[in-house]
Amino acid sequence: MTIARKSRMYFWLARELSRKYTKFLIGGIFIGMLCIALFSQLWPFIKSRYFLPTERIGIVGEYSPSNLPDSILSKISLGLTKASISGEAEPGLATSWEATDSGKRWVFQLGESRTWHDGEPLLPSDITYNIKDVTFSSDKNTVIATLPSSFSPFPLIVSKPLFKAGLTGLGSYKVDRLVLKGDKVSMIRLVPVDPETKTATEYHIYRTENLATMAYKLGEIDKVEDLTTVEQSIVHFVNSKVSAQTMYNRIISLYFNLSDPLLKEKNVRQALAYAVPDMEMERALSPISKTSWAYTETIKHYPYDMKMAGKLLAPVSSGSLSGELTIVTFSQYLDIAQQIASSWNLLGIKTNVRVENKLPNEFQVLVSAHDLPNDPDQYALWHSRQTTTNITKYNNPKIDKLLEDGRQELSIELRKKLYSDFARRFMEEIPAYPLFYPKTYSIIRK
Repeated sequence: MTIARKSRMYFWLARELSRKYTKFLIGGIFIGMLCIALFSQLWPFIKSRYFLPTERIGIVGEYSPSNLPDSILSKISLGLTKASISGEAEPGLATSWEATDSGKRWVFQLGESRTWHDGEPLLPSDITYNIKDVTFSSDKNTVIATLPSSFSPFPLIVSKPLFKAGLTGLGSYKVDRLVLKGDKVSMIRLVPVDPETKTATEYHIYRTENLATMAYKLGEIDKVEDLTTVEQSIVHFVNSKVSAQTMYNRIISLYFNLSDPLLKEKNVRQALAYAVPDMEMERALSPISKTSWAYTETIKHYPYDMKMAGKLLAPVSSGSLSGELTIVTFSQYLDIAQQIASSWNLLGIKTNVRVENKLPNEFQVLVSAHDLPNDPDQYALWHSRQTTTNITKYNNPKIDKLLEDGRQELSIELRKKLYSDFARRFMEEIPAYPLFYPKTYSIIRK
């Protein structure tokens, strides 16, 4: 059979079949096109869920969907501003802002148009924060916040990322999947909004550092972030790298109860500060972080000096020094507290250590940590009217006035002078003695 005859035969066969099964062919073509269209819609989801390379990170804590860590929230959405490392407000959704009415009215100019992760455009009226006594209004491309009184750190308050229901945000990543265990998040998966970004991120959340480390060893995650300690076994774990980061937004401090008969004396507190031995961590010299724009080193320092400590204690009556001091702390700071207690015992002040599970209502000396705000405003920690958060019971009218003026002054230059004066007076009085900036550790599989 020649090629021409074969071709004619196949043509006739195809024509007869198409006549006989016309409806089926049309239906098949329609279904095929529908499947192609449906697949093109589902492919981004399938690709992000099953084919996108994923970085699996372990973090420690207990979080609900409404209080996830800032490191996660900042990927999902944006605020009107964002905080720099030095604690200054930088453009976020707003490109610029200004204070009017003596700092009671803040006007934010929005930048380029943005779209929520659900495809809806961001409207100025969408931007609002649940801040007591603060009202928000909008006008075209402007958001206006009205405050009851002047508050200079306000631009940093609105750096908090904005969300719609279901953690729908405006950031470079969106939530692909969230797994709850009870009311706590056990895993959250983020996928990039930009298709050019080729990697998704899964955060697996563990209650304890031991559980996170075990998950890493078992291969459930590729990285663990922000551990306070690292097991020696993990340091030499195959294909693993351990890195350390200094947390300049947190300070470990000695807090003195200023209502205690012995500790209310400034000379005694200064003597105890001089008798604190050197630590392995980076020393904190001020209540304000060294990375802050308001930081200054022109303040009183307390290097380890037992002779100076003894000299300061000389005028103190022997009866006052005959009692005992108790350092209260938590298990993670026990070694530090014991080092300090040993040194104070050598100084002639009998000192012991007690471990607690939570902050006690009463203490003489406390070793603990506190997180520093992005802004140098520390009104909540040291102002005499802050009876709940001012745990040392510090009451100093000059410090009160500096803290009040610092949060009302709008000029950065004048604010820096106020906080420099605050730091100098604070380190002279030392209601608390900053010890060091702690480190955290990350483990990553090479």
